[in-house]
Amino acid sequence: MKSRFYFVLVAIFALCAMGNVEAKNCTSSVRALEIELGAAMVSPTAQLNFDRNKVGYNLHAELRYNFKHRPFDVGLRVDGDTFKRKLELNNENFKFRSFSTMLVFDWNINRTGQFAPFVGVGVGASLVHNEAMGIKDVVNQPFKQTVEEATFAIMPRIGVELFHRARIALYYKYNKKENAHFGLAVGLAIGGGCKNRY
Repeated sequence: MKSRFYFVLVAIFALCAMGNVEAKNCTSSVRALEIELGAAMVSPTAQLNFDRNKVGYNLHAELRYNFKHRPFDVGLRVDGDTFKRKLELNNENFKFRSFSTMLVFDWNINRTGQFAPFVGVGVGASLVHNEAMGIKDVVNQPFKQTVEEATFAIMPRIGVELFHRARIALYYKYNKKENAHFGLAVGLAIGGGCKNRY
């Protein structure tokens, strides 16, 4: 857990350093298209019948369109996340994974500035692949069973974009109770940024 936390801190500082070349404010609108690549630490919200939840990770990519005269953007997000739950009885870890495709919408505050908060939501679908737990009545021992299905996904989020490049966001994604989780994401935006940098 601590190593993941330090990884996120290092990633945030690295992205801020990379984005420092964008430190001056725009005097006009941002570029229309941008793509974001990023990663997140995720923490499941439900413990279910397990003894302990473990922190997992998420990888994501977003293609966004910035409206020229409005503080909004719209885009397409694809991501995958995984985390584990632990059963102390036999010291087993059960995996919970999902792959999601969502339309994302953001409202940006101070979009042309070097510190630009945003709030948004993603709506779409997820394919979940979970290891569920059952109990054998005769020996009273747990066993694994795999569950796969498609489900609705929704993801409200809030964050900030620094220097038109580094993005930090806190989000909650619900795609079934078993896979619902909070995430702290760090991303790098490619494209976008000021039309007239200097």
